[in-house]
Amino acid sequence: MSGISFADRLLEAVGDESIHAFSKKSGISDSSLRGYLKGAMPGADIALKIAEVAKVDLKWLIAGTGSKEIKPPEDAFEGGALDSRGRIVNEIAFIPRLDVQASAGMGSLVVSEDTVDILAFNRNWLRERSINAVAARVLDVKGDSMEPTIRDGDILVVDTSITQVRDNAIYVIIYAGNVLVKRVHLKRDGSLTLISDNERYPREDVPIEEVPDLHIAGRVMWFGRSI
Repeated sequence: MSGISFADRLLEAVGDESIHAFSKKSGISDSSLRGYLKGAMPGADIALKIAEVAKVDLKWLIAGTGSKEIKPPEDAFEGGALDSRGRIVNEIAFIPRLDVQASAGMGSLVVSEDTVDILAFNRNWLRERSINAVAARVLDVKGDSMEPTIRDGDILVVDTSITQVRDNAIYVIIYAGNVLVKRVHLKRDGSLTLISDNERYPREDVPIEEVPDLHIAGRVMWFGRSI
């Protein structure tokens, strides 16, 4: 992974143009672009727009991998509108895969939110599952506490726009320095219970006074695995 930051690559992509001129061309506000230059990370749709307007490779822009130059498409696609890279613009959403391992088990993890890859998902598929494409992120799973539902090595699609417990679903949470995948049960008194599907792991009660220290990073909307 490149040691150059996203802000540095964005500045290189904008080139000699002013931020104001690039803003008008891309439809992205000046304030948003300046925020990205200060270290904020855009959603996948905004990154795609920047790459298209700047005529740079999307993977290079987000993750610093590969070449800055756009490679010609190797395959032809049928249906949908194609951009200059041969992708179906209206049908495909590009979801960042973060350098984060969510622990389905015990122990702290070192977390870096750099993008290490980009995965393509069909927009209709995401909509059918009520997944916010702009806020979606892909994470890897480490540990066995959510087996047999989620296994060690699975990948998760997490909707990071969901930051409150809405139901007794599976969430990625940050608590006491850990990034965890757990079912979260909200009790009537406002306290929480963290539940592992693997019966070997005990339930963990989070008393109401400690709930503000628990951060809901997003709801797990889908998981997949290699066979």
